[in-house]
Amino acid sequence: MRKEEKVNYRALWIWARFSPRRIIFLLRMFWRHWRANSRRKRQQHKVDGLIPSVLAISPTMRCNYNCQGCYSRGRPTDNELSTDELNALLSEAEELGIHSIVLTGGEPLLRDDILDLIDQHQRLLFLFITNSSLVTPEIARRIARSGNTVMLVSIEGFASNTDQRRQPGTHGMAMRAFSSLRKAHAAFGFVATNTTANTAQLATDEFIDQMVAIGCAVGFFTEYVPCGPNPKPEWVVDEAARVAFHERVLEFRRHKPIVLSQFPDDEYGVENRCSGAGRTSLHINSQGDIEPCPFMPVAHENIRHGGLVTACQSPFLRAIREQPELLQRHRYACALYEHRDKLNDLARQFGIYMADKNHSRLLEV
Repeated sequence: MRKEEKVNYRALWIWARFSPRRIIFLLRMFWRHWRANSRRKRQQHKVDGLIPSVLAISPTMRCNYNCQGCYSRGRPTDNELSTDELNALLSEAEELGIHSIVLTGGEPLLRDDILDLIDQHQRLLFLFITNSSLVTPEIARRIARSGNTVMLVSIEGFASNTDQRRQPGTHGMAMRAFSSLRKAHAAFGFVATNTTANTAQLATDEFIDQMVAIGCAVGFFTEYVPCGPNPKPEWVVDEAARVAFHERVLEFRRHKPIVLSQFPDDEYGVENRCSGAGRTSLHINSQGDIEPCPFMPVAHENIRHGGLVTACQSPFLRAIREQPELLQRHRYACALYEHRDKLNDLARQFGIYMADKNHSRLLEV
């Protein structure tokens, strides 16, 4: 285990040690993780494929915001997976030994069934990404009662950056959501996309101290990837800024009582390999398509035809994994986006193609 990973566990302990609620939440989380790993090892012998440990699901691509540079804008919002289909997907994830579900989108709270589904699947840990606009005190209390959810509120730094990228007043909404979650004794944190416009703010003690003071247990930094219908290439941080930001994150881990994760560095590790395409994670979009990651909407299979096992056995994802250069990044935070031309060539071999170069939208022929 690397030193910075140990610091993360230390930060978890600092966050939880004076609160019985938080200690119980952590114990349950580690217990779920251990049991899921055991199930996954047993199931791996039965499945002719690779079972990921983390599953990203977009239950809807609908959103009540119109944020600049959002990777998911313009994606189909019809033909969503039904409640029964999502329930079956989560049940299968439990049985296969997947331990964590990242709920993204779109805004997941636009689905009336999402909190009930979370309650029904207590063997899973849900990382619930929200724009915060629909987080009410009652929803915060439901998140707290669930015992298996960490709600992650999207924020771009201070008010100026958040309101500029999203819309006026969104920073205030995020702060009210934080307050409701804290009063409900829920487990929660923040998620921020670092760009050339806000990296300097995100790297300050002032911002991290504000997140700690408001009760955040965790924080996720995701480096901007210029995909989507209106990409912002000028927002991509250069190598010098990337290295400097990573050093700041490591410093925060040593001194701040909050668990911080930075992507792509924490995901790719010393081997510089993407975890997507089923290596340790994959993405199921709102229509059931099985995608290598949320940034690259290309799919050859759908869970409506064979369930989650189909994802584990996907020949398309296997073909991606068998080309290691597709999973190594240099300029951008997403290797598959960086090698999208090669990915397109591979996709054509499976009868799918890239229809929109800017959006990187790959569709069936």
